[in-house]
Amino acid sequence: MKLLELKDITKSFPLGNQTLTVLKDISFSVDHGQLMSITGPSGSGKSTLMHLIGCLDTPTSGTYLLEDKNVSHLNPDQLAHIRNEFIGFVFQRFYLLPDLNALDNVALPQLYANKSEAQARKAAKATLESVGLGDRLYHYPNQLSGGQSQRVAIARALVNNPPLILADEPTGNLDSKTSQQIMDIFTELNKTKKVTIIIVTHDIEVAEETNRIIKLLDGKMIDDIKS
Repeated sequence: MKLLELKDITKSFPLGNQTLTVLKDISFSVDHGQLMSITGPSGSGKSTLMHLIGCLDTPTSGTYLLEDKNVSHLNPDQLAHIRNEFIGFVFQRFYLLPDLNALDNVALPQLYANKSEAQARKAAKATLESVGLGDRLYHYPNQLSGGQSQRVAIARALVNNPPLILADEPTGNLDSKTSQQIMDIFTELNKTKKVTIIIVTHDIEVAEETNRIIKLLDGKMIDDIKS
């Protein structure tokens, strides 16, 4: 069953008196429960594509269906609602709020979804425990290692039980051992919870740990490898 589908997606930006086309006629679909990656060199368009999939931006042309809903031309408030309901994000730089401990960082998406503080903290505690951080609930970001911070970020992405997790260079700031631990978490989440996970990465070794690799070059999709 399809979770999302992109049809002839193009994204352009004004550049002085000219137009810069970053994505050109991108078409593919993603089924529920896939663990996949989008890869390519710098400037290939993979971050722009992630922004479109994550409803952080809209395409210049083409159609984007998310669970059969056309989200191609929604306004910012509508996109924000879609993101909160359907998508969890994990970024290279973690983006944890420094004045909040791990528990409160993870509880935030629950509060945005109008859960009570008690409900939010209960869900945050359970989710942090599920990524191995039950003993770090009250630690602040400056008291956590890079790998622990990324696990907090993964828990924050998971806490609302979205069907889709988007991870943008999630291992980019981590050493090889910690990177493997993060990839193991993604693999286990995909296997046990059937969460659809799309990892955007320039690291081919990370990409090869997924079951499908979409390769971009100069804004075009040049390969779609399924294992």
